[in-house]
Amino acid sequence: MVKSLLVVPLIVTLVACASGPKEYKLLNYKGPEAMDSNEVVQAAKQCINNRLRPDINYLSVRTDQGKVLVPVSVNCLPL
Repeated sequence: MVKSLLVVPLIVTLVACASGPKEYKLLNYKGPEAMDSNEVVQAAKQCINNRLRPDINYLSVRTDQGKVLVPVSVNCLPL
């Protein structure tokens, strides 16, 4: 009886630690959308035409072939 009292908490502890952290996904959120190459070029041209410097923000996305940088926004910064 004493052995079973020591073994049961050990098994419960191992089972509780074996389950990994759960991933909670946000409802109705798909993440930032990638910009087309034409959209990036047009936004950069608008910055340059207004005598500003384009700053392109990229997001790293995992694919089957590895990580890919995807443009998600273009900001105009002063020169």
